[in-house]
Amino acid sequence: MSRVRAVVGGLALAATLSGCVGLHADSTITPGLEFGPERPERVVYLPPGPQANASAEATIRGFLRAAAVSGEGITVARSFLTDSLAETWKPDAHADIVEEGIQGPLRQIGSTGYELSGALVGTVDASGRLVPAPADATITVRIGLVREAGQWRISELPDGFGRWLSRGAFSQLMSAVDLHYLAGDDLLVPDVRYLVSDSMATRLAQAQLGPIPGYLTGAVSSDLTGLRLLVDAVTVADGVASVDFAAARVSPDPAARRGMWGQLVATVTQAPTVTHVAVTVEGASLDLQGLAPPVAAPEDVGFREAAVPATSLPLLRLGTALYPLDPARLSQGDLDTVVEKPSEFPDVGTQFTDIAMTPTGTEIAAVGGGELARFRRGMGESVPNFGSGLTGPAYDPDGWLWVAGRAGVQRSGAIWVLDGRSWPPGSEAAAPRPLLAPWLAERRPVAIALSADGARAAVISTDARGRGPRLEIAGVLRDPAGAPTALAAEPLRLAPSLTRITDVAWIGATEVAVLASSDTEAVAPHVVTLGQQVRPLPVAPGAEAITTLGGERRIVVTTADGLLLRAGGTWQRVGVGDDLVVAGR
Repeated sequence: MSRVRAVVGGLALAATLSGCVGLHADSTITPGLEFGPERPERVVYLPPGPQANASAEATIRGFLRAAAVSGEGITVARSFLTDSLAETWKPDAHADIVEEGIQGPLRQIGSTGYELSGALVGTVDASGRLVPAPADATITVRIGLVREAGQWRISELPDGFGRWLSRGAFSQLMSAVDLHYLAGDDLLVPDVRYLVSDSMATRLAQAQLGPIPGYLTGAVSSDLTGLRLLVDAVTVADGVASVDFAAARVSPDPAARRGMWGQLVATVTQAPTVTHVAVTVEGASLDLQGLAPPVAAPEDVGFREAAVPATSLPLLRLGTALYPLDPARLSQGDLDTVVEKPSEFPDVGTQFTDIAMTPTGTEIAAVGGGELARFRRGMGESVPNFGSGLTGPAYDPDGWLWVAGRAGVQRSGAIWVLDGRSWPPGSEAAAPRPLLAPWLAERRPVAIALSADGARAAVISTDARGRGPRLEIAGVLRDPAGAPTALAAEPLRLAPSLTRITDVAWIGATEVAVLASSDTEAVAPHVVTLGQQVRPLPVAPGAEAITTLGGERRIVVTTADGLLLRAGGTWQRVGVGDDLVVAGR
């Protein structure tokens, strides 16, 4: 099923964050946030409360320090506030991640007011969505104080103020988790959020009841949105999390109940103390035929992992010829040991520089010289002209052929899909169909890739001048027959600190690999997660395209001088081949 990440009690300490470029206010690629190893027990830190005769500044910094923890620490944080403010302050509503943390400059305004400032790295909203801040962003908040019984107490915070965190405090306080949504009959699509690491089973269940995120709206569904837990807490005993719902709005439909089970099991079992989930409605088990609760894995209720089929061998391109090869032999040195015979596909002309293959290996498509062509065994035909500036093609799991480019005299950014089941390419049934994606109209598409579940597209685009590159993820909307019709109206932008982004490939359920650089760095592959983690891999000189034979450890980069295969912390040059075509990539 969709990748389920084991949640740890916290993330790596700030000193261990050097392997990942994450939230950053600077456009330069520098070390940022990274996940640490699982911790069997969470270390509980109880911060100090208000000190007698403390200054106003010490009171403010003491509050910020206490608010950066969870559990009992929040009670300590409230003790720095007036009674009325303590009742209304909601620490989980919002978090500002600030470079200086609690050591940010404080400037006194009048006799009882202070301004706290810092370089804004990013924010986390009440849903757990992390949003990186633009380069050079700053933040200033006003904090008011009063004297109570001779001691300073905070009486005023900005509306919606929750926590003020340094990078290290954010890494210790919050964990990246996957929420899950439904696609088709048996797939779960993950979305990454950040949740405070205490009471994790409860937090996971409550988060899963929230609305579908904008970038997936119309592409996925949820059988949990709008439901309500009977009590606010999820209890955990002997590894079993008991999730009890109020009866209102719980569907009697078996398909909806299976969806509820699948979503909850996939999400709540990420809590470090949970191995199984029991779902009840006001104490009565949520029945599903053939189910024997508690349930340990989504597979137990009929959900599967989305994966590119491994039935088709990748194709090694050498000149105009394509050769099937065993991926395990790619690192061997010469053509005789890597390939046995040419493929049954016809030769692909040298004008075609971008090639894709269906998941089943029955067809390839290629773009070059402004032309899109499709090839089957012994056959090859061009698709009648329909657009300009075409990107490399991509196939989704159902065999639909995707390509982006510019349409019409206005040269608006556009995406088309072609029915890969229809032949010949010039027939009406095989004609390109434009997708609805208004947010791309003023952009220039550069590359497109489809996730293994077929529910999401990764799109790279620039402005009309080829500047301001964006990497965006958008859900794929389909008609009742399964044909793609549109991309979600609110794409999720990833890795805004990266520039000159040129290619993208999905390498996991929540990760893509891209070729990108900063203004001062050479082009290098980067791993980017839906949780806004960005980690550079070693520089690959002359990199032109990126794909994978499966996951991050099997990334392959095409360069002007041939192929580079991921080999631990470096790249191994492949002795033969000009390009590699992987099914479903």
